[in-house]
Amino acid sequence: MRQLPLAALLFLLVVSAQPQLSIAADGLSQPAVSAGGTPALVVVLVVDQMRRDYIEDYGGPWKGGLRRLLDEGAWFTNAAYPYLTTLTCPGHATIATGSFPATHGIISNQWWDRGSQQLISCTTDPTSKEVPFGGNRPPGGGGSGRLLAVPTLASVLAEAKPTAGQVVALSLKRASSAMLSGIKGNSVIWRQGDGWSTSTTYSSEPDRATMKFLTANPIERDFGAAWNREGKKSEYKYDDNGLGEKPSVEWTAEFPHLLQPRSGKPTTYFYEAWEESPYADTYVGRLAAALVDGMKLGKGQTTDYLAVSFSTLDIVGHDFGPRSHEIQDVLRRLDETLGDLIAQLDKKVGRDRYVLALSADHGVATIPEQLKAEGQDAGRVKMAEIMALVDGIVSKKFGKGRWVAIQAYSEFYFRAGVYDRITADPDLLAEVIRAIESQPGVHKVYDGRTLRGADAAALDAVGVAAARSYFAERSGDLLVTLKPNWIFVSDDKSVIPGNATTHGSSYPYDQRVPMILFGAGVKPGHYEQAATPADLAPTLARLCRVPLPTATGRVLEEALAPSPSH
Repeated sequence: MRQLPLAALLFLLVVSAQPQLSIAADGLSQPAVSAGGTPALVVVLVVDQMRRDYIEDYGGPWKGGLRRLLDEGAWFTNAAYPYLTTLTCPGHATIATGSFPATHGIISNQWWDRGSQQLISCTTDPTSKEVPFGGNRPPGGGGSGRLLAVPTLASVLAEAKPTAGQVVALSLKRASSAMLSGIKGNSVIWRQGDGWSTSTTYSSEPDRATMKFLTANPIERDFGAAWNREGKKSEYKYDDNGLGEKPSVEWTAEFPHLLQPRSGKPTTYFYEAWEESPYADTYVGRLAAALVDGMKLGKGQTTDYLAVSFSTLDIVGHDFGPRSHEIQDVLRRLDETLGDLIAQLDKKVGRDRYVLALSADHGVATIPEQLKAEGQDAGRVKMAEIMALVDGIVSKKFGKGRWVAIQAYSEFYFRAGVYDRITADPDLLAEVIRAIESQPGVHKVYDGRTLRGADAAALDAVGVAAARSYFAERSGDLLVTLKPNWIFVSDDKSVIPGNATTHGSSYPYDQRVPMILFGAGVKPGHYEQAATPADLAPTLARLCRVPLPTATGRVLEEALAPSPSH
């Protein structure tokens, strides 16, 4: 073998000591990972209200991003949330922190604050103010992830030493963006009223890259547009006008859906209809792609973070239910939107320079009336009626008055000092619990005190899930749980009260969600091991080589590719 000249040998030694190079789609050589061998960009995608069974039921036509992730990613086919409060804010907080509500403290979208004696949002932050992105409206209240009891992965990356990564979180919902980021972020935005906003927790003024896109792409361009099916009607399962569907008063239950007639100016109706159409998901995807380029995400020497939560499926699901043509069409179009976003990541960041995680915050129940028509036990439980029932029982003992503060899904709260008085009278407490449990659709009522450090062996399956959602300072005095296929609703006096359907139970249709890892450091395949979305943050932290000691989820070792150093 011919020996290489000394200069050539020295050249090879220098090259071998450099980070691995890849050729991006733009033809430029760049490191395969950031400094230290970690991904240059972490991408977290959440599809709000995406049930696990949508993949088999509706995934046949998918040819874009959803299909690519399923085919080329590490898909955990049995992923599920093991807790009770399967709602938006707890789900996003779980994905972001790698822990359950009993640890991260976000027990619901709203809860009764015992200190102020009022209902507060999961994003309540009295220290922050709204920062609008343009428009003439005065700033309203702000919001953030300040109520999280543990840090998010995004916060850890934003504080990494010696150089902090950029943090971007986008969604129609403040709860989604705030939970996915925490209390750190370079561009953390959501819809507020008829515009986009952030809060002073994240920035004192709109960031330039986001403002540039929003200014160049006003959503009013969709004024007068209509939402039609992408495919032929015959390609969609079930009926277009399903039993119990309950769209807004301006829409019928059948396609097409006009965003607003093009006469005059856009009104509140237009903005609400736009958010309940695939136009919104497409816009959020385009914004995310623009910020990858405009903020040069994944181009630095540290790990940046991009989180995008797509909310339209949830809005549509509440009105039309999981068997609707609308749900199927939103998923078809989201598949295309994700395909475009992933293609932009490949081009601007590099296929082996980013790692991506996709999941959902919860599933959804089938519309009860549809199941009842099939002979199944299903129905609606009016929270207002339960509160009135309990008020009546307690009034017999303490005198006429309002003793109940509020019920927020499973969380049931008494007014200040009342629960202590009730628990001092075991017979009264037992009477209250019996009365609630006697209502149609109620499974069981749990005394909150019994869930504090409860032994799982002493609880039924629903009780175990309730314990994982229980955070003593915030959870209800009582937790009211329902039977399968029953849902909580408000008492709005309509024929079918509340939304067409909702979520928030510990049953598979609410707990089971898609969960996929894709990209740098990931070993593709289908994994049948038990997993939860709480496993995503610690796994991503492992790939990024940052600590996340408060995470209670596990590292998904089986889906991680062997390190090049081994």
